[in-house]
Amino acid sequence: MRIFTEAEMRRRLELVSRGLQERGVEVAVLHTPDHVYYTTAVPLLSAWGRPMWAVVWADGRVAIIGAMIENETMERYAWADEIRAYDDEENVWNASLRIVSDLIEGHGRTPRRIGVERRFLAVDTRDALAGLIDAEQVDVADILFQARLIKSDEEIALLQLGGEIGKIGANAFLEALTPGTTELAIAGHAVAEMNRALGALHPDAATSSYAYCQLGEHTLSPHRHPSSRRLRPGDIVALNVFPVVWGYCMELERTYVYGDPTADQRAALTAATEAFDVAKGLYRPGKSIAELHAEATAVLELAGFGAYVRHGTGHAHGIMVGAAGREEMGELRSYNPGIVRPGMVNSIEPGIYLPGLGGFRHSDVMVATEDGARLLTEFPVDVAL
Repeated sequence: MRIFTEAEMRRRLELVSRGLQERGVEVAVLHTPDHVYYTTAVPLLSAWGRPMWAVVWADGRVAIIGAMIENETMERYAWADEIRAYDDEENVWNASLRIVSDLIEGHGRTPRRIGVERRFLAVDTRDALAGLIDAEQVDVADILFQARLIKSDEEIALLQLGGEIGKIGANAFLEALTPGTTELAIAGHAVAEMNRALGALHPDAATSSYAYCQLGEHTLSPHRHPSSRRLRPGDIVALNVFPVVWGYCMELERTYVYGDPTADQRAALTAATEAFDVAKGLYRPGKSIAELHAEATAVLELAGFGAYVRHGTGHAHGIMVGAAGREEMGELRSYNPGIVRPGMVNSIEPGIYLPGLGGFRHSDVMVATEDGARLLTEFPVDVAL
């Protein structure tokens, strides 16, 4: 059973092909797992040192090139006109690039302009491609980001499933909070329960779900992986679960205090929660992204915590496999000139980080609708631990 329907893949390729045509690019050569997956429906969730390429022509044809060890995966899931595989008998980059070149040369004259994901392409790989195909290389990563920004019903269904699984993981996380329990054990229990839930709700799906647990001083680093640090009374607890269904990543994050909070902990947590609520209320179609970030940040500044803001108010959600995992136009930050549009899916996660005290943020994921927004990760913010 394929992951997406033929209609969904045709929709995607029409968006990408239109962008290539407008830029005068005859064919694009894509190499990031995110964009290969988006254009072919082949989920290379772990590359293991072997590249996979999608060749997308401006007329909508598409081919996929992958390692022989991935041949069954390509044949099972690909929506492609051609599937080519290479073995390990020579350098895998050289072998795969030669097939890319042969495919392009075999479809007529050498193109004058080819599209690449230049910002993610290693210099030696870019040079090797130039040695095989004598054409101007044009960065087309933004075309893919623009196409991916507005999610289809099929994509939202995967993300919504992730939201339901995230709630199960968050409940499991809370169940594991007992004095002396390690971050590793708490996060591991949450992941195990998310995997159990996915097996029940979507038996055919693959996952790479994960969770972070940060306790006390570790909450200052919200991307810190769990350690053997043990839970103690009075600790700040950062709950972070990330259900991933077929490469589509969701998140649900909460900050709690284990026991009675101090006055400083209560003040910081109250401010973070107020900014969180304001930002979620502002998220709707037509809202300026830069203004949304500014208004959420203003809440933290008014509470006296402006100096402790370290990141934007949120980011896009969808395919998050590799280097091109987040759509750039979906970053909820001051420099983004865009507006919220129906079909966008974003995390809402303003936060503050106070050295000597800890980090404080909640995160929910929302989808913008035609007349408002829908919350995909509803979960309490005021649980007494």
